[in-house]
Amino acid sequence: MADFGFVGTSYTAPSIYQDDQECINFFAEIDPTKQQGERGIVALYPTPGLQLQTQLVPSEVRGLHTMSGEQILIAVAGNIVYQVNTSMVATQIGTLTTSTGQVSISDNITNADGLIAYIVDGPNRYTWVVATNTFAQLPSTDGPWQGATVVDVIDNYNIYNEPNSQNWACTDLGSRLSTQALYGTSDGSSDLLVTLIADRRQVYLLGETTTEVWTDVGNVIAGITTFPFQRVPGTFSQSGIGARFSLARFADSFVCVAKDTRGDSTIEMMQGYTWVKISTHAVEQSLMNQVTSDAFAYTYQIEGHEMYVCTFPSVGEHGLTWVYDGSTKSWHKWLYWDSANAVYKRHRSNCGAYFNNMYIVGDYENGKLYSVENDVYTDDGATIRRLRRAKHLTTDLQRQYFEEFQIQFQPGVGLNVGQGQDPQAMLRWSNDGGSTWSNEHWVTIGKIGQYLNRAIWRRLGWSRDRIFEVVLTDPIKAVIVSANLKSSAGDN
Repeated sequence: MADFGFVGTSYTAPSIYQDDQECINFFAEIDPTKQQGERGIVALYPTPGLQLQTQLVPSEVRGLHTMSGEQILIAVAGNIVYQVNTSMVATQIGTLTTSTGQVSISDNITNADGLIAYIVDGPNRYTWVVATNTFAQLPSTDGPWQGATVVDVIDNYNIYNEPNSQNWACTDLGSRLSTQALYGTSDGSSDLLVTLIADRRQVYLLGETTTEVWTDVGNVIAGITTFPFQRVPGTFSQSGIGARFSLARFADSFVCVAKDTRGDSTIEMMQGYTWVKISTHAVEQSLMNQVTSDAFAYTYQIEGHEMYVCTFPSVGEHGLTWVYDGSTKSWHKWLYWDSANAVYKRHRSNCGAYFNNMYIVGDYENGKLYSVENDVYTDDGATIRRLRRAKHLTTDLQRQYFEEFQIQFQPGVGLNVGQGQDPQAMLRWSNDGGSTWSNEHWVTIGKIGQYLNRAIWRRLGWSRDRIFEVVLTDPIKAVIVSANLKSSAGDN
């Protein structure tokens, strides 16, 4: 049997007897020069590893932001705010009144102070002036209210929300301050404003179950200073956001965990002024009856693949990280392997930003900043366990005898010394639709330079419904190009 669809993505149906496919720590690459059915039209490549770049205070890394000019990375760990230079040296510049939870950061070039960072953590708003290295908490007299949970920048205004309300405001034009107590209200519906984002010079206001769009019309009307934004007619949408920090820019738009009056936990992309669902039923099934309001997301690019990375800390016992690949429109799981307890956990990354020609992510508990590296095959030295579970193999539930199963890995990628010197692949299978599994069967992928090595398993028994699963744990470039199966049909 030629390639039978072993290479694929994650899709576990509500019943595993319908589909129980899994793709953990692999992502799909499609060869556009090949035709359907050709070997290698879809291959699985290893997700990137994590390489330590710098150590902040040992705590949750709550936010990262690259300042305009790309010479400074703002990082928040615990209650400490850092500037990180291009040598990846971190220097404390301020402290917050909170020490946990996501923060939101923007920057702007102001008339009086030049380049500034604007940080919000819920109870308060803060600014840092780069030229004078001045960090300050904005007073309660600044603007119409004290705190904010999200901030963005548009048309030389920093814009921010009022927590637990429908209101949002902006700084003065070209300023880090809000001297006017002016604000807008997203009252197209009665739901509260959850977050906001500036996109293509318009402000999208995402409520609990609705979305509306505003635009800059100027702040002086008939000689009177007014709030500079007004609604764009015809842009109201009856879908909002279910997790404030799941909002992330993606392609030429943005994506989030959506919510409306009929439910939540779909993942949708804004196209123009319309929400379009991109999550599959399998993704949604994994989130069903789970807490998803604390989900958060960021996006990064790798070899032309733009990835929307969304982590659900409260899903399951150990959290869950789903990744959507915009180039293939497919989903995979990006998980950390806790080898001490032999369990998958949510990915280590808690936030991310592109800086210093690297994509930098912050750890959710230890204060480390890592670079996401395509040619690093561990998570800061920890094992990455890669798993592919294929679709069901059945012929009207008649007997099938499996003589030989071969996976075409990229061979000859073993290391010179240590783990991975003789890289191995582990195969096991289920004959009852994924309920129970066989023992593990190991073969070599090929030591360094063994480019003709083949990974083959023989005499694999019979089944009426077979699922094959392969696992790799060696720190190598583990590419799965295709799989072939020799089998024959039985009489009944």
